[in-house]
Amino acid sequence: MIQKPKPPRQRSAVSNGKLFLGRVDGRADVARRFADIIADLEAERGGTEALGVVERQAVRAFAMLSVQRELIEADMAAGSAVNPEAYGRLCDLRDRQSRRMGQPLKLGRNSVRDQIIGQGERRL
Repeated sequence: MIQKPKPPRQRSAVSNGKLFLGRVDGRADVARRFADIIADLEAERGGTEALGVVERQAVRAFAMLSVQRELIEADMAAGSAVNPEAYGRLCDLRDRQSRRMGQPLKLGRNSVRDQIIGQGERRL
């Protein structure tokens, strides 16, 4: 039997998107970036409501790996020494995780070629 979702007041703050892992309230730069990536990925896939639990967890994992990669890249840009093996493994993990999430929906996006063809048709 499938249960109805609990109302927001009965769910954890983590489930409602108010906290990350119950420890961070989302105001730190890294937490805000993490939330931004999650929001973008969910929007590309039809919104939070369109995703199941496994898909939402895949999105969160991808977002975490993306933030970690960005932090390492910031260190590299600042001239800090970075372990290239660790960076490479992180990029591979992120690539695999992107495949687990599935492709984003094609919401009205056209290729440049399609856009040019469409503009030519309007002129006729």
